Amino acid sequence: MGSRLDSDVLMAIRRLRRHLTVWRLLAVIGFTLAVVLLIGERNGFSGLDGDDHVARVSIDGVIVADTDMIDLLDQIADDTSAKALIVDIASPGGTFDGGEAMYSALRRIANQKPVVAVMGGIATSGAYMTAIGADRIFASYGTITASIGVIMQSADVTELLDKVGIKPETIKSGALKATPNPAEKLQPDARQQLQDVVNELHTRFAQMVADRRGMTLEAVLQRTGDGRIMTGARALEANLIDEIGGYTDARAWLATAHEVGTDLPVLDWKVDDPLQWWRDGVHSAVSTIFGKSLWAERLRLDGVLALWQPSGSGGR
Repeated sequence: MGSRLDSDVLMAIRRLRRHLTVWRLLAVIGFTLAVVLLIGERNGFSGLDGDDHVARVSIDGVIVADTDMIDLLDQIADDTSAKALIVDIASPGGTFDGGEAMYSALRRIANQKPVVAVMGGIATSGAYMTAIGADRIFASYGTITASIGVIMQSADVTELLDKVGIKPETIKSGALKATPNPAEKLQPDARQQLQDVVNELHTRFAQMVADRRGMTLEAVLQRTGDGRIMTGARALEANLIDEIGGYTDARAWLATAHEVGTDLPVLDWKVDDPLQWWRDGVHSAVSTIFGKSLWAERLRLDGVLALWQPSGSGGR
């Protein structure tokens, strides 16, 4: 009995040690995350150094209403050491309100210092809306841009529901409430109401382009009203951009047009994200599952989109 008791005690001690090890590991992880979050909360932005410089901000991926990014841009507007802003854009667009918020933030900066946009491989829809907030727009010959338009998408799954024996019941206060609804046939009056909203926002987008590019609304609609994409070369012909060029050309323009010397250092401003490593890991996993497309990101988008995707989905 004595040896069995000793054995049971030893096993119990080992189990206790294993449990303690697990809890200690969890405590360390929790403490580390708390410190990282605290640092991220106390230091929301990186890029501040107090010396005169040219600020640079990168806008990539799907554009949404990002209050942290807007706050960052507003800080650049107020920072007297930032003598100019270069905006690197590589995005297919995003939500209409996201693009409009970025445009307005760039115009607030432009009221105090020069802003120049440099387009990368793609800068369409909401990304182009962002770009026209700058004082000057550069693109390469091969940049895909324009796609001036908006889109609202839904799906009709009523036939599928019929096949599986599901009949949805919807109680709503009016015929146009909660439309489009995939569980209901889209009625003509609802379709027209949605089309009116899309047309209104399309006109708003086109008017923004007309105001910033020195064109009439009619000219913008004639050249881009069908939502077509353009290369940088065709966009230059259509007066949607100012020059074919890149970062070096943007610095040269700042020097000649605004006396912002090329000897000033460039400082990258960005929103600090203490959990970026986690987001990158999740994004990588999703990309592996769904492929390298915007599908996973579009699942997160809601409302009216100013987005282009070469997928045959009809987006523009």
